[in-house]
Amino acid sequence: MNYNNYYRNNSIITYGQYVPVTAYSADHPIYINGVDINGGRYPVLFFHPQQTQYPIPYVPITDVNRVGATGPWNANQIVDPQSSVFDPLMSETYKLRQRATEIDALTNTGIIRANELNWQMHFGDQGNTKYSDATVPVQLTLSTNPFTNASSLFSVDQNQLYSVERIEKKILSATDLATNQEKWVFSTDNKDAFLDLIARDGVVYVSTMNTLYAIQDNGTSTQTLWTVNTLANRLLIDQTTLYYYTRDTVQGIAAVDTKTGQLKWKYSLKTNEQVEGVFAAGGNRLYANIRNPVQITSKMYAYDAASGTVLWAFDVPAGNPIYGNPVYKDEKLYIETITNAVRTIWVLDAPTGRTLWKFNPTGTYVVQPISVTNDSLIVLDESNVMAIDKNTGTQKWKTMYADQVTLGGSQTISGSRGMLVASDKIIVENANKIKFFNTTTGQLISSSLPLSTPTGGIGVRPIGVIQDTIFVTESNQILYTYAVPKPTQPDTVKPTATINLPAVSPLAEDGKLTIPVTISEDSDMNATIVDQSGLVVQTIGAGRFLKGTANFYWNGKNSRGFNVTRGNYHPVIKLTDLAGNVNVYDASEKVIQVTAGFGLTLKNSNLRTAADPSSTILRVIPFGSEVTITGETGDWYQVEYRIVSSVLKGYIAKTLIKVPSNQEILNISSAITRTNVNVRTSAGTQYGTKIVLPMNTAIKIISALGDWYLIEYQKDTIYIDQGYVAKYLVTLPTVSTFIYTVVAGDTLWKISQKFGVTVDSIVKGNNLNINQPLYIGQKLTIVK
Repeated sequence: MNYNNYYRNNSIITYGQYVPVTAYSADHPIYINGVDINGGRYPVLFFHPQQTQYPIPYVPITDVNRVGATGPWNANQIVDPQSSVFDPLMSETYKLRQRATEIDALTNTGIIRANELNWQMHFGDQGNTKYSDATVPVQLTLSTNPFTNASSLFSVDQNQLYSVERIEKKILSATDLATNQEKWVFSTDNKDAFLDLIARDGVVYVSTMNTLYAIQDNGTSTQTLWTVNTLANRLLIDQTTLYYYTRDTVQGIAAVDTKTGQLKWKYSLKTNEQVEGVFAAGGNRLYANIRNPVQITSKMYAYDAASGTVLWAFDVPAGNPIYGNPVYKDEKLYIETITNAVRTIWVLDAPTGRTLWKFNPTGTYVVQPISVTNDSLIVLDESNVMAIDKNTGTQKWKTMYADQVTLGGSQTISGSRGMLVASDKIIVENANKIKFFNTTTGQLISSSLPLSTPTGGIGVRPIGVIQDTIFVTESNQILYTYAVPKPTQPDTVKPTATINLPAVSPLAEDGKLTIPVTISEDSDMNATIVDQSGLVVQTIGAGRFLKGTANFYWNGKNSRGFNVTRGNYHPVIKLTDLAGNVNVYDASEKVIQVTAGFGLTLKNSNLRTAADPSSTILRVIPFGSEVTITGETGDWYQVEYRIVSSVLKGYIAKTLIKVPSNQEILNISSAITRTNVNVRTSAGTQYGTKIVLPMNTAIKIISALGDWYLIEYQKDTIYIDQGYVAKYLVTLPTVSTFIYTVVAGDTLWKISQKFGVTVDSIVKGNNLNINQPLYIGQKLTIVK
């Protein structure tokens, strides 16, 4: 160790210049003027010379000054004085150590990812006089012997376990959890060690120090779909986007398409900035904790998920670093800070970053970040588990989970190595036991007998739960699974849902409708909005939800950000409970009226002040322009035409406007620039120009964002092929659809050639599985 720039306390014995001694970091508070100085930029160090009775503390000069202490010191009291280059070297060393710590943490503390099988959770954990009534202990059953090539770095998707072996981290394996049989193993050509992984829809996204891979699980073999040359970790998937922290020459946050690996956007960090903890996503936003260890600042950022534009930044009060991971749920963001042993949970309004309320949990021992259920925050301290009302910030209950143990002849308590929030249970490790608590009341349901691992690892730690299986690791990072105790009688009762909407709910233009859904039991829920033909226009929620009420939101747009057509829509709720019972609520009686919808000009069209051919012309709107139809009068549509800086309102004859179907809107792809066009880095005229496209340039539209289109141009050229173009500068094609009936001998390729369309458009337009054969009489929607 090097102990530069430390002030030595000479009250016991005087030392001259540096003397080699054994030193160690102080692991408890040290007070000067009533302030704990053992929490600053440099730790307090102790050493204990043989001729002294007590250890001698070495205190950072910066911290002594910070707390206002004074004393007669001089250059002789600085251990081994250094030149002015010390601070930059210390800063660089700090960053290198931080990076090593992060990589080690990624490989040593695996996080199970939320998907359709396991609970949406950021593993959460936080005196008390309420003890739970103990029940008869249960014996957890070891489901299988330790997995051969698995460790605490793993992810589960579609009942398949994907994990990295624990020693060198160079082998990725797939295991079928139904049979516990290993299906395949994967290594890079250079036998690189893996850093992070996440699986979704049969694809494993895994990173090394220099490459990010997308690997298709083909059952008994793998296929690499794409790679990106980058050092990536903190992998997170939301919808069709993979987010990661890139540690390249310029560190930053990157977003790529899960299907192609194509870069959607990148946010570059400033000097000394780094991402701490994992990301959170929700509400079409990405959330990240950005810390500057040199300036000792910490901020929570919200980014637009489509563009990477910073929407807001929450400044954490000085000296209060954000601990753990942000948690998003129901348009609220939950974060925790800790400083000087004071913990604070902040609840922010996710769209704006405004503070809604704060809560200070008791206790100082923090195991894991908070977890959020439908109605509560679940937190741990060193001996208690507690629930906080997520709407008011008031404590609902607190239960002591800790056992008393004898240590060194004294009675003390044993804390927890980990907690999971799953189903209607909170699962807590304590004294090598797995304890189950009721999420509503805090009541202890059952406790396992003390667990011992087959390989003798120390300290079991639950790190994931899927259906009836708990994933556990220990000091050797070996992965085990235990079966959750099941009820004695099979559950055959279907889950029920109540959609808390009136019979008719008007959706105002640019409005947002809240759709509360109350379910009878914990279930996987898929919430969609469908039109009158039954077409799904938007998925508004998916995942596992606890019993109670969850709020979903819809803003009248489809899954690509376009306005839907005017008309009636309704929600469809599909529930699958833990026993596999399925119930579908097609709530056609809950009508959502959309009065402002998509329209497309067929010709250059006069926008007039009134529904009269003799009224004043406000503007000639070019053909192929997107307009919003807000009403109709006789043979005229009342429309809005947006040109970024203003919104023009008026009337256009119905014969000049096409009202496409929702299927046609979903299939809008190609477009042409109608003049020379600035392609910008983000959606707004304040952002820089990437390239100027000439008039009549063919482009591909990926999605809509307000008054802008996210486009793709000249893939694989020297230009970054995505950017934003103002809608009024683009001409959209008119599209049409018709139904084709499959006959004998048809294939997707033959049908595509017959109608001059692509196989991909047929597959996407009909949600087909390309590996499944067509059948005679099958109805296909063809979009031209």
